[in-house]
Amino acid sequence: MALLSIIVPVYNVEPFLEQCIESILAQSFTDFELIIVDDGSTDNSGNICDKFAETDSRISVIHKKNGGVVSARKAGLAAASGKYVGYVDGDDWIDSNMYLYMIDNALKYDCDLVMCDVEHEQHHMKTRDITGATLETGYYSRSELEEKIFPIMLYSGSFYNFGIYPVIWNKLFKRDMLLKHQLSIYDNIKNGEDAACVYPYFLEINNMYFMKQQYLYHYRHSNVQMTAIYDKDSFERFKSLYRFFNESNLAVSQYSSQLNYYYSYLVKMLISNELKKENEISFFKKLKNINKIIDFSKEQGFIYKIDTDAFTLEHKLYFKLLRKSKVLTLSLCIKLIKLFQKILGYVR
Repeated sequence: MALLSIIVPVYNVEPFLEQCIESILAQSFTDFELIIVDDGSTDNSGNICDKFAETDSRISVIHKKNGGVVSARKAGLAAASGKYVGYVDGDDWIDSNMYLYMIDNALKYDCDLVMCDVEHEQHHMKTRDITGATLETGYYSRSELEEKIFPIMLYSGSFYNFGIYPVIWNKLFKRDMLLKHQLSIYDNIKNGEDAACVYPYFLEINNMYFMKQQYLYHYRHSNVQMTAIYDKDSFERFKSLYRFFNESNLAVSQYSSQLNYYYSYLVKMLISNELKKENEISFFKKLKNINKIIDFSKEQGFIYKIDTDAFTLEHKLYFKLLRKSKVLTLSLCIKLIKLFQKILGYVR
């Protein structure tokens, strides 16, 4: 039985998959099993997975009907046997020492979670992310988590900035703790699926280790990601995520008010999704869809429960228009800002 289980969900990532798998097999830490879940790929990804499995006994491949990344991660976790679990997306790659450093810290401190920083790659441009906004490198006990991390997990004081980066793939988990959190997530959640696992897990850990400015995970911005295409079901998925979080341990904790900022952040993403050029419906219909999103936000009340005083002028204006349901003005402002960002080469 391996100490570490590495789970890779795969769906139509043929151009990047070999680099991903090779970076895992090149790990200086070798006591791992690699579980690759082919989530009904229609390109050559499944064959690539099988060919690698023939060359290394540590690799197992699960082929399943397409059900989304949540169902793929569940399938991989159900098959995992390691004490620790890490996730890598099929179009990303990792540093050769990533899991060596993570496992070393996990074993040294008996950590429930280890986290590193991330390097982003888009169009041959690389940027680096500090995934713990105000944290320093080192060990955090439960009391330090309660003092320094839990109060800022979803909102660090400025809009769009999380205290803890809400992704699953730069973290090392204990499998026995992870199971209930990963397996409880609704399969149809496709935006916020990482946060739905990470934040409830965080609230139950007793300690963690953060490796600041060790950019060991390499995240590739590609056209196969959900954020890069128009998703006509995004609003319904958001409502599922909203329901999930409202039933989670976070909703009944003393940190629940942070969820209002997270929901508001996602609403901004929903509106931007409707305005994507890949959405081929008329501009009038786009405005109708946006109005439905705003109506839901106002009915649930979370956009009124956030303090915008510390927000940038852009975001203050955004929420003012949102709260007053100025759909046309809001949409035109967003499109204008996106145009300026494109001209300036801004990447988020």
